[in-house]
Parts: sequence; C-alpha cells; structure tokens
Amino acid sequence: MAGTISVRIGREELAEIATLSRVERKKKSEILRDVLMKGLREKKVEAALEKYRKGEATASKAAQIAGVPLSTFLDVLFERKTEFNYSLEDFREDIKGLK
Repeated sequence: MAGTISVRIGREELAEIATLSRVERKKKSEILRDVLMKGLREKKVEAALEKYRKGEATASKAAQIAGVPLSTFLDVLFERKTEFNYSLEDFREDIKGLK
C-alpha cells in the first residue's frame, strides 16, 4: 500500500533534485523515491554494521538486518575495514537456520 508523506526540503536540495530530474529525464517524485530507496538500503547496512561491531549480531544475522546475502555483507566488512569476528558459537547459531 502506497502512502504520502510531506517533508520540508531545503533550497539547495530542491535544486539538486531539479537538476537530477532534468539530467535523468525523470519526474522529481521518481528521483526522490530512488534517493529514498538508496538511503534506506545504506541505513540498513549501517545499522547492521553497528550491531555486528558491538557483538550484538553475528555476520549472518547482520546480513539479514541489512537485507543482503551473507557474501555481500562480508564484502561490506572488508570494504569498510571491519574486523571479521566469527566464533564456534557464531557458527553453531548460523547453522541452526540451515536445518
């Protein structure tokens, strides 16, 4: 179900949206939806990374939080120079979901 939400956007951001709209030949609403989806994906990855770094989630669980495959999340860990911590207990927890 789609919904409508109102937000105030600064002049500079409005100008950026208008520029992208012209460059990509898309409606402003399409540009905003694209930006929102990209931002939501990134926000989910950031939240997952934070949980992982604090030890509150295994790599597998963090990948679920981020909404990406485990292999993709492992790539994110590498790209962001985050130490990979994986214990025997983490492994046991991860394989429970495979049964």
